[in-house]
Amino acid sequence: MARHTVCRLKDLPVGKIVPANAGRARIVLSRTETGEVKAFAGRCPHQGAHLEFGCISDLTQAERPNEVSVDKSCSVLRCPWHGFEFSLATGQAVVADDRGHFLKLRRYNVEIDGDDVVVVT
Repeated sequence: MARHTVCRLKDLPVGKIVPANAGRARIVLSRTETGEVKAFAGRCPHQGAHLEFGCISDLTQAERPNEVSVDKSCSVLRCPWHGFEFSLATGQAVVADDRGHFLKLRRYNVEIDGDDVVVVT
């Protein structure tokens, strides 16, 4: 396993997407409200969109038309092309794709070493 220092912790604002390189892999990082740092592959598994142009938000749900609720306990990374939402906790898509499959982002282990963010590939 290789360890890559990708950025400083102070350069990761809460709730934002920060692109970085971990060796030859393009990844995206995000810092949660609790301070945890998440790292995922930088391309959407649906059609390859660059996730660095996506956004982080709370999960929105609806059981009936025109009744939307917001789940602040679940943050998602939203793809910029087709709006696929992936859980920041697991990397799994919130809903199935058009073939009924639940896509999943590749997750990377993250370590904090002082003020350095280190990604293990």
